Amino acid sequence: MRKTPLNAAHVEAKARLVDFHGWEMPVQYQGILEEVKQVRAHAGIFDLCHMGRLVITGPDREALVERVFSSNLGKMKLGKAKYGFLLNEQGFPNDDVIVYRGADVVHIVINAGNRDRDDAWVREQCATRRYRATVANVSDEQAMIAIQGRDSEATLQPLCSADLSQLGYYAFTEAQVLGLPMLIARTGYTGEDGFELFPAKEHGRRLWDALLGAGKPFGVCPIGLGARDALRLEAGMPLYGNEIELDINPLEAGLDFGLDLTKDDTIGIPALRAIKAKGLSRRLVSFVAHSGRVPRHGYELFDGANKLGMIASGAASPTVGKNIGTGFVPLSHTAVGTKFEMDVRGSRQPVEVVQGPFYKRAR
Repeated sequence: MRKTPLNAAHVEAKARLVDFHGWEMPVQYQGILEEVKQVRAHAGIFDLCHMGRLVITGPDREALVERVFSSNLGKMKLGKAKYGFLLNEQGFPNDDVIVYRGADVVHIVINAGNRDRDDAWVREQCATRRYRATVANVSDEQAMIAIQGRDSEATLQPLCSADLSQLGYYAFTEAQVLGLPMLIARTGYTGEDGFELFPAKEHGRRLWDALLGAGKPFGVCPIGLGARDALRLEAGMPLYGNEIELDINPLEAGLDFGLDLTKDDTIGIPALRAIKAKGLSRRLVSFVAHSGRVPRHGYELFDGANKLGMIASGAASPTVGKNIGTGFVPLSHTAVGTKFEMDVRGSRQPVEVVQGPFYKRAR
């Protein structure tokens, strides 16, 4: 398995390490539920070094990104970030990504499990259209660390040269942290305020330790993949391979905000327009389980003898105080209050559709 630049820190913290897309990653340190509570109440830090980072430069960089990115780069202000997709010709996502538009560079953050495929695909589109652009995969040159939670700004500000109070949500800047230059983005995957930091790989451990030190008054601690998954599910954020996949399109997943269906020369957008015009047969719903059983990815959903679909994600939510999940069901079963059942190893357990997301922070 591959190891991130922060692997030794996880070992020293006695994290439980697992294989995650070929990376040895911490799934938990003190316990998933405790880590979720810490992020919601104060803040925590996350090792994201396994994720992919592409940097695109050159005079045709924006033309290339417009070709492959489902949202509209030209409508974004410089210094802003946007969520969207790299679609195939049929309108299904190769990946979901965050794109950062700079004055002379475009950054794309991609999922760990898709980083090689995405890199090759973007390069292929660049070569096919002969764009004057350079695609650099900096995934192994950078570290990537997130700090998430209401005390994130108070933790990071003493270490940072930029006035973080002036950095808006889904915006980024180039500044110094610990005197080291890096990109700082006010983005995240938890539903909380927070930042994602992109230092050079060799400075990752120093930044990690400094954040823990600066956050000590707030109890800031490292957070594993288990809590990260529960946090993003509570906040209604999708996971590639669960809520979206090569056979699940963004429309049925309710992710229309990551699409600009008016674009004509973006791969997959014409196909999605046709899918929308024809009409969807299923949609993603949020639900709570009225039993002690936790919903899990892949469990089947039933209305009597009628199989409705599958659970996309599920978790025990300490924030909501219930077992929660998402799943794909026919349009006839998507209304809030609709009840059906999940099959847990042959035992039917009642669930009820609720309005998502399960959690939204006060702003």
